[in-house]
Amino acid sequence: MDNKAKSWEELVNDGENYGGVGQALTPEEKVVFENIKDKKILKLQDRYAFSKTGQVSETHDIELATLLAGFEPLRNITTLIITHNNLGPEALKILTASPILPRVEYLHLGSNKLGDEGAKILAASPMFSEVTTLNLECNGITAEGAKALAASPYLTRVTSLSMVDNRVGDEGALAIAQSETLSNLTYLHLGGNRIRSEEAKAALKNSSHLSKLETLKVF
Repeated sequence: MDNKAKSWEELVNDGENYGGVGQALTPEEKVVFENIKDKKILKLQDRYAFSKTGQVSETHDIELATLLAGFEPLRNITTLIITHNNLGPEALKILTASPILPRVEYLHLGSNKLGDEGAKILAASPMFSEVTTLNLECNGITAEGAKALAASPYLTRVTSLSMVDNRVGDEGALAIAQSETLSNLTYLHLGGNRIRSEEAKAALKNSSHLSKLETLKVF
């Protein structure tokens, strides 16, 4: 008899058992369970993982956020990656109100539908006060959202920020350049953000607030 304790991946991949809780899980919960790595990382990169037919509910993001907000196996995660899931502001609001989800260190919410409202919710949530890596690429965020992130009282630990393919423009770039909140940044990617003025580019490059910056990408 093999008494060796199973790893997390072995528990996840043990058929329908799921470490002894399989019978209690809904099909959607099983998808989430299967995408937890080492008990610390949740990686959901495609909303179609929740559909066998290729059709996804128009309220998928709300349903997903509600599921995650109350899913006990997520209590100890440190990395949260939810991309290509149509995550909008209301869904993000549900996540930030969760009694289960901890204060993660790595947050990737790229290729969703957060917009400026979502950026404001994120910036105002103490849930994200431990985040060091933040990726918000492809979310339709403009200068308004960039200003909220730059003024956040909680994003002070962020060292890596990717805002690729948003629309923060010169005004948003200047807000980031003048941000005391983001003073710990060592990596900043603002490619594809319609930052056209040399003034804005120079402000980022020469910012006294971003003195720790090692890598800056603006194009």
